[in-house]
Amino acid sequence: MKNAFRLVLGSLIAASFVATFSVMASPAFASGKTLLQSKAKQKEVEDDEKEAKSVKATKPTKPSAKLSPVDAMKLAEGKTGGKAKIATFEFEDGKWIYGVVVVNAHKLMEVEIDATSGKVGDVESFTADSEAKEFKAELAKMAKEG
Repeated sequence: MKNAFRLVLGSLIAASFVATFSVMASPAFASGKTLLQSKAKQKEVEDDEKEAKSVKATKPTKPSAKLSPVDAMKLAEGKTGGKAKIATFEFEDGKWIYGVVVVNAHKLMEVEIDATSGKVGDVESFTADSEAKEFKAELAKMAKEG
């Protein structure tokens, strides 16, 4: 009985040593990463995969609009008090919108107008630099996706 106990105890100690050595020899341990950091990275990857699936699920539908670009520009001007310069027809968040660029008091703004309902959505200020950074990030993401 004592021999069986010693054998089991010896096996447990050996397994514990192997597991500890394996963890210490791992690249994550050597680089100072913790198990929590590894879990956080895994969660981040899973979230990215879910987002990619949802983007695939919201493929653009056939373009449709009840509103003309000129009407969208007029709505944007009414919302901001500025002068609309351009309206782009875009598929975003599962629906077709106009992205209208408006100039008001030397500020650039983009106003989102629902192409079907005419509802005014987000209004955000931007600069040429911020747009260039956003465009560069989108290109990098597209290149990464292949």
